[in-house]
Amino acid sequence: MNEAKNKNLFIRVSEKEKNLIEHNAKKCGLSVSEYIRQRALGCMPRAILPEVFFSFNDKLDELCVAVEGKITAETEEKMIALIDSITEELILPKRERQAV
Repeated sequence: MNEAKNKNLFIRVSEKEKNLIEHNAKKCGLSVSEYIRQRALGCMPRAILPEVFFSFNDKLDELCVAVEGKITAETEEKMIALIDSITEELILPKRERQAV
């Protein structure tokens, strides 16, 4: 269950910093509060990818299915690894190392 978010933090930033934070939050499809919360808690929100990326990813998946059994197992493994690394790098959220 999500904990109620009823506490406030106030920070001072320059106009330039405020604009940059708002710009980055918008690129990620997040409110400024959620963007700052995620960054402060060690997450690295991802920018929203254009729809063409997902179309491209779907076509790569279709290609893997189409060539199944028609290429060497090594080549197939490389294709799958490439798709997995693209997904991990561009889609899945990342966490920063926590400061000790």
